[in-house]
Amino acid sequence: MKYFISAILIFFFVQNHFSAGLADDITLAVSSIEEIRFSSGEFEIVGNLYLPQSTSNQNFPLVIWVSGSGPSFRTVKSKQTIRLINCFLAAGVAYFRIDKPGSGDSKGELSDEKLFDQLSQIFVDAINVLKLHPKIDANFIGLFGSSQAGYIMPLAASKTSDIKFIMGSSCPGENSIDQWNYLLEKQMLCEGIDSTRAAKNIKMFSLLRLTDSKDEFNKAIEYFENNPMIVRSLNYDSTFAVQAKNWWPRVIDKKDELHFNPITVIEKLTIPIFMVYGDKDTQINPFQAIDAYNNALQKAGNNFYRIELINGVDHNMCPSNTGCLNEIAEQNRSGIYSFSEKYYDVIKNWISLLKDHNNNLKRK
Repeated sequence: MKYFISAILIFFFVQNHFSAGLADDITLAVSSIEEIRFSSGEFEIVGNLYLPQSTSNQNFPLVIWVSGSGPSFRTVKSKQTIRLINCFLAAGVAYFRIDKPGSGDSKGELSDEKLFDQLSQIFVDAINVLKLHPKIDANFIGLFGSSQAGYIMPLAASKTSDIKFIMGSSCPGENSIDQWNYLLEKQMLCEGIDSTRAAKNIKMFSLLRLTDSKDEFNKAIEYFENNPMIVRSLNYDSTFAVQAKNWWPRVIDKKDELHFNPITVIEKLTIPIFMVYGDKDTQINPFQAIDAYNNALQKAGNNFYRIELINGVDHNMCPSNTGCLNEIAEQNRSGIYSFSEKYYDVIKNWISLLKDHNNNLKRK
């Protein structure tokens, strides 16, 4: 699994990188920022609790940010992220985010093989701490995350009943194997590789990763030696076949995290769920995910969910012509990369609906 997870970090770097700019004239609408420290297994976690400005004595609902792949920090600097957090703060919802282990002041090293399980447990433990906070409504705590968070949030919800809602953007609706195949094929098409050749590459790539037959593995290696899979945006070059030889020997475990499909959990959840996707997403399949979520939530008998598709935006909810990683990188370099205004609007609208829903439950 290690070779797969390390590759994921490549395409999420752009997402985290554009969030590291200056805040300009945008400021957080907070009354206070509290540093929260807690333990989770082998990890020592440090996070920031952002409390809204309010004259009310009531406790605040809380949303906990679950990041995508790669580094993630409790402090925020980019104006895009600050505006997003303010969507919650302005609605009277507290916001919590951590330094992910390996980032900032949190201690511990995440395991590639247990990544989803470890991160989901960290957020369960965060809830156990925060629900005791005198300013937090313990009955109105939820998760909000992007991309890889689509694996972590359902797992966390399967571990505790204290998660009362889930919000996500660009969250996968299939296992990591299929998600990565989608991303890889899309980037090949973005870089001008013929669709027939791209499809063949994906077929042989899947064989290379998943076969337990040495003969089939060698066949796939030979294919890539003769047909180098060069995908510049993902750092695949002519040495790919040489590096891939290290993936053998192996034991295929269909119960590992590579095979985990979050939809198997979603189809059992009746808590409020919101998902938003961009039609230009080339990193997860937005149309497959929308269908998968719709079908799963109907199967669960979930009566309060919403799934949005925003046209003309990419995986990171930013306006894009193609959604390709090379376009995202170029927009990031030029300084014009920012969230779509529609993204802010749908988030604010859902928060309002969610609060109304929770108030109705309290009156019953």
